[in-house]
Amino acid sequence: MIAHREFTDYADYVYKQGGKARGRREHLLAHVEKNTESFTRTFRTAKPFLKDGPILCLGARTGAESIGATRAGFTGSVGIDLHPVGATVLQGDWHDLQFPAASFANAYTNSLDHCLSLDRFAAQVQRVLVPDGRFYLMATNRPKTLAAWLAEGGNEGLYWQSSDELRDALCALGFEVVKAWRDGKWGHYVFRVLR
Repeated sequence: MIAHREFTDYADYVYKQGGKARGRREHLLAHVEKNTESFTRTFRTAKPFLKDGPILCLGARTGAESIGATRAGFTGSVGIDLHPVGATVLQGDWHDLQFPAASFANAYTNSLDHCLSLDRFAAQVQRVLVPDGRFYLMATNRPKTLAAWLAEGGNEGLYWQSSDELRDALCALGFEVVKAWRDGKWGHYVFRVLR
């Protein structure tokens, strides 16, 4: 089951997405190199299933994802976030991407739990990918029930119980799985757009 959290309005959603960044810039940036090394390994593992060309890293906060993608050979990769912290991350909203159509060979995220509208997100990713581009998603199974998740409040906008449910929801929105694997708690899914 996929569920969305209700926010007072869009401004409330945007404000709550900045919670981890407010007052913690130095703390977040202190871990960039370690996180970049991890993302470099992640993108090297996924490279056989992705397209040559840049990766648009969605929800990239510190930029570790886009730096790791570049180090893994995806030149021109860039990150966006509603509340960017790193110098290599642009301010942007994955519900309304500022890039022209067919701008990226690949898109990536591991933070889809912060999505407000899965439909709008999927449409934007499909728009900015080149024909036969790839969308790479990392997602974990959720330890909480929907009721517990809703009761705790917080800034997460999207709920799923198992990462395979999220995979199925994206397939229903016009994606097809090219490759999937598990690595510890993470489910890895590489999709192509059905056009």
